[in-house]
Amino acid sequence: MEQQIARFEKKMKSCNSMTDLLIAMSSWQSFCERNMLTEEQRKAVDQAYIEAESRLITQVKPSLW
Repeated sequence: MEQQIARFEKKMKSCNSMTDLLIAMSSWQSFCERNMLTEEQRKAVDQAYIEAESRLITQVKPSLW
């Protein structure tokens, strides 16, 4: 179980686009529901998601419109 959680954390941190991040988060949420993870077990991956989201949002380039 711990290895799978670590894999999701690594996956969140390695996302290069918002699409990849949203797909990873969807998979993570399904995994959490299937395995009934506690808040404590979810904490590291949820934090990795927030950090990845912040990093990707700052990379967005202004629109030409």
